[in-house]
Amino acid sequence: MNWYHIILYTLLTSTLLSIFTAYSLLRKSKIPGAFYYALTALTIAIWCVGYIIEFGGESLAIKFLGVQIQYVFGIPFVPVLWLSAALHFSRHGQRPTALEFILLSIMPVVTTILIWTNNSHHLMYETMSLHTGGGLTFIQKTVGIWYYINVFYSYFILVVGTVVLLKAIRRSVDIFKIQGIFFLVATFLPWLANFIYLAGMNSFMRIDITPIAFSISLMLVGFAIQKYGLFDVVPAAHNLVIASTQNGIIVIDSNDRIVEINPAMQSFLGYKNLIGRELKSILTENFLDISILDSNAKSKEMNIGDEFFDLTISDLKDNSEEIVGRVLNFYNITERKNAERELLELNNAKDKLFSIIAHDLKNPFFGIIGLTEILYEDFDEMDDTEKKQLLKEVNELAQNTNGILENLLSWSRQQTGKMEFAPKELNIDQLIKENIETVKHTAHLKNITINDELNYTGPVFADANMTKTILRNLLTNALKFSTPGGNIIIRTEEDGEWLKISVQDNGVGMDEATKEKLFRIDQSIKSTGTMGEKGTGLGLILCKEFIEKHGGTISVESEPGKGSKFTFSLPRLNR
Repeated sequence: MNWYHIILYTLLTSTLLSIFTAYSLLRKSKIPGAFYYALTALTIAIWCVGYIIEFGGESLAIKFLGVQIQYVFGIPFVPVLWLSAALHFSRHGQRPTALEFILLSIMPVVTTILIWTNNSHHLMYETMSLHTGGGLTFIQKTVGIWYYINVFYSYFILVVGTVVLLKAIRRSVDIFKIQGIFFLVATFLPWLANFIYLAGMNSFMRIDITPIAFSISLMLVGFAIQKYGLFDVVPAAHNLVIASTQNGIIVIDSNDRIVEINPAMQSFLGYKNLIGRELKSILTENFLDISILDSNAKSKEMNIGDEFFDLTISDLKDNSEEIVGRVLNFYNITERKNAERELLELNNAKDKLFSIIAHDLKNPFFGIIGLTEILYEDFDEMDDTEKKQLLKEVNELAQNTNGILENLLSWSRQQTGKMEFAPKELNIDQLIKENIETVKHTAHLKNITINDELNYTGPVFADANMTKTILRNLLTNALKFSTPGGNIIIRTEEDGEWLKISVQDNGVGMDEATKEKLFRIDQSIKSTGTMGEKGTGLGLILCKEFIEKHGGTISVESEPGKGSKFTFSLPRLNR
């Protein structure tokens, strides 16, 4: 077997190895680095096929056709795909962006066009001729300016990719390092061979040994795949443990600089490209507590935006047990916190319900029972005036108890989801006047005037029963805390797509501490009206829930001795 056959068979073997490696890696294309390294193997196969044609061709035209084929997604694209593989590997699965890949590919595309049009400009090869030696025929070339530009660009991209990969290997450990080193050596070896060929292609090295070096390289890759799981163990472990977890993970070095951060944590913080930045500055920008980094604490609860996290910190140690960094795990406990809050609200609601049943409903019934017993036992001894007074008191107790029961039933239906929410077109003027009529008797007993200043005549889009309950409670409250001879004003006012309705009295008012307790189920407000009327505070809670059901809001303005003003909003119906 002569040199011709040895070289030819070696190139054929390199071609087959390249195709096999490309196939094997494409099956692992979801693993970081594998997809681009598979494409690199395909370009090597094209390079080998072109070189076989160049090496085996007898005429200059056939040999140069082989050279041209080597450049069609071949020679100039190898360094670009190599850098892409290194980036994909070092970024743990984050591929180069489309813009990055397009920019990197501009030079290879231009080079491919120039090699196929070389006879028109000779920028790649100025002259070409056949040279025979040792029983073999080669192309002797005088290279042009673009050939040097392409070589410089290729080696520059190779160096950048090497630096990227070395950095990734440096921050890896144990078997991760072994895999990375195999990746580095397997890809760097052919370029060393190519450098030797470029240095002596018209003298001591007329045969391009680069494809042969690639065959050795591919055997190294095959060995690494079988023994160390190259493109398998490292990325899969990283994807499963770090990249795919829903919890946030940050790895920092001894100087508190971020060396690793997973996509979930980037999403929580709202940042990208945080590698190399100081963690303290990131936490400070997000108004987060940075004291834990300077303390010996290993865990802490904290919130980022609207989400809650249980932060745990673990030390990273080298082989000599020196601390070289820390891992911060942000476990998202938002669902747990929300569940705890809902449970607390349910417990408060239960306590409120039992309190109302035990006290606010029981006491009025004791009063009614006591008054009716007096009326029954002393009926014959009483005159008509005394009888009317007792009946009046019984009626007031019954009315008050009925109001408590209505609120209690409405609230319980709302909590259990059994209250139907059926918004429709409502005449708010009419609804307000109807509710004023229902409390006129109580207003007359306390000599209180109710005036309306209804500046809106259009409809609203609201649930009729809920709106009646809101108006009834606010009017009842205003009457309860107004002194005899007082005045209540109901106003309506347009506010964009909303209608603002206010109920204002000039009664006793309230202080700031009392205002903060309003609308809260976990706070107990025991208040008595100006004529001894009882209340539970449940009516205002019910108002808030019904108003929010409509998407509106409720607010209060009040000062002790100057009265109170409750304002709520309902959606207007735009015809």
